[in-house]
Amino acid sequence: MLSIDEIHHRTLERWGGDILGFTTAFFRHVNGVPYELNEHVYPIADKLNRILTCDPSQPRNIIINMPPRSGKTELCILYFVALGFAVNPSSVFMHLSSSDNLVNRNVAGIRDIMLSAPYRMLFPMTQVTNNAAGSIQTSSGGEMYVAPFLGQITGFGCGVYGSNKFSGAMLVDDPVKTQDALSETIRERINFTWSNTIISRKNSEDTPVIIIAQRTHENDLCGYLMKNEGVVSEGGKWDLLELPAIIDDGQETERSYWPSRVSLAELKSQRELNGWVFETQQMQNPKPIEGLLFNKSKTKWYDTLPEDPDFVFMQVDPADEGDNKTCSNVYMVKGEHVYVADVKYTSMGSDYTVPMIVGQMRDWKVSYAVVESNSAWSMYRKEIKRQASEMGLPTVIQSVTQKSNKELRIFNEAPSVEKYFIYMREDKQDADYKRFMKDRFSYLKLIKNQKDDGVDTDAAASEYLKKNGLISVL
Repeated sequence: MLSIDEIHHRTLERWGGDILGFTTAFFRHVNGVPYELNEHVYPIADKLNRILTCDPSQPRNIIINMPPRSGKTELCILYFVALGFAVNPSSVFMHLSSSDNLVNRNVAGIRDIMLSAPYRMLFPMTQVTNNAAGSIQTSSGGEMYVAPFLGQITGFGCGVYGSNKFSGAMLVDDPVKTQDALSETIRERINFTWSNTIISRKNSEDTPVIIIAQRTHENDLCGYLMKNEGVVSEGGKWDLLELPAIIDDGQETERSYWPSRVSLAELKSQRELNGWVFETQQMQNPKPIEGLLFNKSKTKWYDTLPEDPDFVFMQVDPADEGDNKTCSNVYMVKGEHVYVADVKYTSMGSDYTVPMIVGQMRDWKVSYAVVESNSAWSMYRKEIKRQASEMGLPTVIQSVTQKSNKELRIFNEAPSVEKYFIYMREDKQDADYKRFMKDRFSYLKLIKNQKDDGVDTDAAASEYLKKNGLISVL
């Protein structure tokens, strides 16, 4: 009978430097389906294998930029950590991502692998000893600590000082949410936190640091590190692997990086929808943001409205102050087509706009109305509800307080608005609709103090429709 040490040794001879072999075997057991070995995983696996085997030719600092939904978390976090604990049960990992939910979900995924019967049988020296949401501990003193990127990490480290074998790593998976990446304040906070807090958490200079992320901005964390510390190919610090969604872009050999998941035609369609987002997140090639947000040539127009819409609702954005306008739009939803049926876009006061809004509810038989609201507008919202109730309208009226940055919200929702929203043909528009569309087509990307009341109303409507499953999330 083999001893525990012999079982451990023979298993590591098979998988200790083969992340894909390990992942393929355990993925099927844990998930009940085979792991798909697409071509993009091989260069990733090569770097991870060389880290696990402490190959001296492999730089210890790696940046891997790849498209969203490409399996990066499964391979580079879940299965890499599980195999790392098998290679050395005393390993110490630190894992950071954009939110508590993400890192805690990853801990649960790693624990599922390590508690599986085959893992416990093949790696008896690596036993999980805790059940905490935010950490993993092993019977050999190994540990994995996780936190949101901007969370509390004081007192924790990664790697083992003086070790001559693999002993853990710092793993960063998408440090910022895509909707936050356009905020200069958040980007600077992330980059400052990295330089002043996170990088000092390594217990040894030899502790590997692996950042896996889609690009979100030219000055995101990856861009910041490449600019300030350089890439290995140019004599710098970071070993950079860039995996674009379209391979050989623009050449006769161009193809999708993962044809069984997303076709080349679909990728090109996404590029047409929003070139900046596609080049940044899918092609890993961020460029400065500039110019108009909405392209008139891409706008969809209707001649007639559907006779039997699935849903009719209103989005109302009351005027705040100064030159702001009240925007109150009626939307008819049919399938995933969103018809902008009626637009009220005016600088008139509440004595005019409240009856106007209630009249829209009545005339268009609105099922649901969302009124953007804050404490200053509580009486305005109550008056709308009062007048609607007096008229016996069945419309459900909900108030929503917007807390996110307006410019970012409009920018992030623009691809969905361009894809799903359909506007009245220009020769049929009334004066309000024309003013609304004029401000839409003159709106600049991420510039403050513009005429944004109309585009913000569409953005809020898009958020509502996606939240309630009426249109797909792109």
